[in-house]
Amino acid sequence: MNVALVDLGSLMLYASRRSTVLPNMGLVLRFPEPLTAAELRAEAARLASSPFGLGRRLAPPRIPGARPRWVSAAEPPPVEVAPQRRSPRELGMWLADELSVRHDPERGAGWRLAATTDAEGSMVVALTLNHLFGTGRDIATTLYGGELLTDAAANGSTGSNGDDASSYGLRAEIADSATRLRRGTVGLMRLTREVAQLPVRRRPHGELTDMGKPLAALRDRDRTRGRSSSRRVGATVRTDVEAWDAAAERHGGSTTALQLALCANLLRDARRIRGAASERPIRLIVPVDLADRQEMPRASATVGPIKLTSATVVLPGGTPRHGDLGELREQLRLAVQAAVEEVRTTGRVPVAPGVVDAMRLLPDAITSRVLFGVHARYDGAVSNVGPLPPGIMRIGDHVATDAFLMAFPLGSDLAVGFATHGMSLALGAVADPSRLGAGPPLRERITRELGHWGIAASAW
Repeated sequence: MNVALVDLGSLMLYASRRSTVLPNMGLVLRFPEPLTAAELRAEAARLASSPFGLGRRLAPPRIPGARPRWVSAAEPPPVEVAPQRRSPRELGMWLADELSVRHDPERGAGWRLAATTDAEGSMVVALTLNHLFGTGRDIATTLYGGELLTDAAANGSTGSNGDDASSYGLRAEIADSATRLRRGTVGLMRLTREVAQLPVRRRPHGELTDMGKPLAALRDRDRTRGRSSSRRVGATVRTDVEAWDAAAERHGGSTTALQLALCANLLRDARRIRGAASERPIRLIVPVDLADRQEMPRASATVGPIKLTSATVVLPGGTPRHGDLGELREQLRLAVQAAVEEVRTTGRVPVAPGVVDAMRLLPDAITSRVLFGVHARYDGAVSNVGPLPPGIMRIGDHVATDAFLMAFPLGSDLAVGFATHGMSLALGAVADPSRLGAGPPLRERITRELGHWGIAASAW
C-alpha cells in the first residue's frame, strides 16, 4: 500500500497538532461477560489485518510540501486492559480517559483498543481512532460489515485533483509538492482578486460568500465558552427505537428532528449552567449522506460523485424547549434542501476552495485556527449512521448487548451520534467538559432530557 492522504486530511493532520481539537471517533461495546486478554489481542490483530481498515499508518513526506502517504502496518498497538471500575463515576472517568487520547497515525498507530469491567462483571471495550481512517459509516462497514473497501477514493486516498494516487512514489511526491505550491499560490491570488472586485460585484457562490457566514458567527461567538480543553467526556445511552419514533410522532416531528431538539436542549442547559448569553441562537451541523438513496433518492441522482455534505440548522437560544417539533422539522428539511442544492449548483461541498488552497502556504498554527475556527461557529453536531452491521456486535464468540458510535466535536461544544442495532437506539455523546459547566455528568443530563420527551433510557 502506498497511497496519498487526501489534501484536506493533510491540512487537518498538521493543524490538529497545534490545537486542542481531537479529530477522533470511537466505538464503545458492552459485553455481558469479560473477554480474555488473548481474545482482545486477537480482535486487535483482526482490525489491523486489512490495509484498507486499520492496518495502515501515515509515512511522513519525503519531499517538503508533499502529502503524507498511507502505508501498510499490520502490527496492532498493545491492548490496554484496565482494572475493574466499580462505580458509574469510575467507569465514566475511564471512558473520558480513553476519549481524550490523542491519536496521530503518522507518529503512532493512530488507534487503540482498550477494555475494563464494571461492578456487574460486564466488559466495556472502547475502540478509538483518528478520523482520517474514514467516516463512521466507513468504519462500521469496513471493519464489521464484511465489505472491505479496496477503492482508493473510499479510503481517503484520492489525490486533491481526483487523480489516482494508488501509486504514490517518489516522482509522484515531487509532482505533488509542486502542485500544492501552485494551487496555494493560485488560491491566494483568487482570494485577492475577489476582494478587489467587491465594490463591483459579489459572486453568489464565491470565496467570500462561503466564508461570510462562519466569520459572522465567529464575531457573534459566546464569550463564556472560554478556551477549549484537550479533554473529552462521553456518555452512552440506550433506548427503544419504537419509543423514540413514537415520541417524535407525538410531538409532530421526525426521528432526526427529535435528535436535534435533544442536542439543542443540552446546549441550552449548558449555557444556563455556565452563565452564558442564553438568547444567542443555537447552531447545529448535520452531516448529509447524499449516497443514501432511500433517504434522498433525488439528491443522490443529481449531485454527482460527492457523497457527503452538511446542513446547518439554526435554532433559538433561551431555555430548553419541549413540545411541538413541527417547526424544527421544517427547518431541518429546508436546511438539507439548501445543502443539496448548493452541491448540485457548485459541484462541491460548501467550502471556500481558495481559502483551502491558500492554507497550504500558511504555518500550521494559522491553519489550525482557520480549519477549526470554522467548526467552532457551531455549538453542536448531530449525526446518524442508521443500522449498524451485525458484525459490530461480535468479538470472537462473544456477542455485545450494546454498541455506540462516538462522534467527536471539532471545535464545537458537543457531538451526538445515533445508530440502531435491532430494536435499540444507541446514542453516543462526546463533549468538551470546559463547555458543559459545573453540574451533573453528561449521561444524567441526557436521561433527564429524554424524560421530558417521555422516553425511558438506560445510561452509563
